[in-house]
Amino acid sequence: MKSFFLPFGRDGVDRAPLEAAVLFAKRSGGRVRATFYPRPVESPLVDPMGVGIIDYADKGPDLAREAEEALAAMRARIDALGADGALVDLSDEPLRARFGIGEAARLFDTTVVGKSEETDWRAVFETALFEGGRTVTLVPVGWTRECGSTVAIAWNRSTETARLIGQALPAIKAADKAIVIEIEGWSVPGPDGAALADYLKLHGVDAKVATGKRSMRGPGMDVLEVAEAEGVDLLVKGAYTQSRLRQMIFGGATSDIIADATMPVIFAH
Repeated sequence: MKSFFLPFGRDGVDRAPLEAAVLFAKRSGGRVRATFYPRPVESPLVDPMGVGIIDYADKGPDLAREAEEALAAMRARIDALGADGALVDLSDEPLRARFGIGEAARLFDTTVVGKSEETDWRAVFETALFEGGRTVTLVPVGWTRECGSTVAIAWNRSTETARLIGQALPAIKAADKAIVIEIEGWSVPGPDGAALADYLKLHGVDAKVATGKRSMRGPGMDVLEVAEAEGVDLLVKGAYTQSRLRQMIFGGATSDIIADATMPVIFAH
């Protein structure tokens, strides 16, 4: 992975995972593009046929002032990185609205989104995930250390995860250690973890298979338990094998990992 997209809003400049994105780019010899998106108007429109939120930003002097303040704050954060700040390109052109994140994300290897209790990170995450067509890396609160040394794939044999492996293969190949995590009784029909490990060997990756037991907590929590025990610092997970609506109602592995992962996770749908 060489290109990293870091969208940030006025209220989330301080919490945007800039350091994590820069360390990820530094490890891969890539670059980060930081771009401002405006906050939505009070009443966003929900697309009844899709999965995202269509929101429109206020225009005029307020938007220009908001963008100027946010860009200045982000520029200060970049300058504070010292030499590593040279890996970041700060766009002077703000997005038209938050839905533009999905459009912009299509020409980046991954969009980096930070979790926070105070910002609209989930809407940003889902816009990039469903509209961008590329991967999204979700960073837990407070994560500022390098990731990607020990990479694990949450393998449930699904189409979504298979597609993601192709997109995330550079990060998997660059890892010092790779692990295929399987959970007993959690899969759709498809090749097992041993078959995936054999495939990865063709790409020069010597991955081991780690199998976890299925518990009452759900497969997402079981995956995280194995990942934490293995010292994983980057998890690869296909998103929403079950529909997003079903997971909102009944829960699911993707929802649990989004909520509770203690390490960065690369998702794709």
